[in-house]
Amino acid sequence: MKKVFSVLCALMVLSIGAFAQGPQGPRRGADNGWRERVRAEKVAFLTEEIDLTESEAQVFWPIYNEIQKAQRDGFEAVKNAYDAMAKGVEEKKSSKEMEKLVKAYIDAKEKNEGIETKYLNKLLKVLPAEKVARYYVAEEKFRHQQIGRLGNGNFPNLRMSEEQRQQWKERGEQMKEQFRNWTGQGQKKEN
Repeated sequence: MKKVFSVLCALMVLSIGAFAQGPQGPRRGADNGWRERVRAEKVAFLTEEIDLTESEAQVFWPIYNEIQKAQRDGFEAVKNAYDAMAKGVEEKKSSKEMEKLVKAYIDAKEKNEGIETKYLNKLLKVLPAEKVARYYVAEEKFRHQQIGRLGNGNFPNLRMSEEQRQQWKERGEQMKEQFRNWTGQGQKKEN
């Protein structure tokens, strides 16, 4: 019964997330629903890994939604600050203007990094430390699992053609060679 309740709570989390996106769906083009499928998989994975009781699930999932929103907002703030800073470099802004842009970028990064601390305390107030640890371990396990799937081409909309794969490989080799040249490791030693 507790598993059924946890799964129902998880489904509720997903429906709230889908509703929050609005009628247009994700912002960056059509994705054929893969983002929602990944979110559904993540919620199911977390539900299984954390092993929440009914009462724990009732308090965990709203906090989880807050964490997800804060992380999305934080990422967006860092991205916007970075874009503004990069544009400032491109436009050769004055030193004073660049200083403001750099400070805004660093501030956004620091706020984004503080999200974990803020929500750790909230989680510890409603869950035992072991289950909070399980949550963080499950988040990391899921992230690694998704990276593995992406590398294996299991995301149909993100698959690369062989030509694209070769271009990435060649670009990687070029970057390695540039790094070797910059660090002096690319020069052959003469005997």
